[in-house]
Amino acid sequence: MKTEDMNPPDEAFIRQLTDWQNRLFGYLVTILGNVHDAHDVLQETNVVMWRKMDEFEPGSNFGAWAKRCAQFQALAFLRDKKRDRHVFDEETLARLIEEDAQLVDSASGDEEQEIALRECLASLPDEQRRLIRDRYRDQLSVRELAGRIGKKESATKMALMRIRESLLVCIEGKLKEVNP
Repeated sequence: MKTEDMNPPDEAFIRQLTDWQNRLFGYLVTILGNVHDAHDVLQETNVVMWRKMDEFEPGSNFGAWAKRCAQFQALAFLRDKKRDRHVFDEETLARLIEEDAQLVDSASGDEEQEIALRECLASLPDEQRRLIRDRYRDQLSVRELAGRIGKKESATKMALMRIRESLLVCIEGKLKEVNP
């Protein structure tokens, strides 16, 4: 489709697209695990959403539609980068996306807090993010975590406590930015 054949976007679409940039970026960082890859995939997601803006029904859930577009772009990105062993495979990504959808469905409705948590998790160093995922997503015990990382249980408990504290400070800071 040529650009001149497309209808110009309405103001509401542009506002929603703009409003969702940070949330989509945080979402992509969470599922891809890399800020640079998330930035690239976000750009491609924006292009796709722009091309498909006529498929979006005004009044429906823009965020769900945008996240679905981002999911497909992330899957395409991973397919193209399949040889890189540090990137999640499609099956792992599909599982993370499903878990994310379940978390969103069961969330208390505090979207700002959820977004802040995602952004703060994404900003953690890889080792800390893995520790949190293993503990809470995979529900490993502290003993299992300690064995996996080769540290004492007490040191592992302390590391988890410090990570949770830093997440709390980060989340509170982000929420203050949104609601001064």
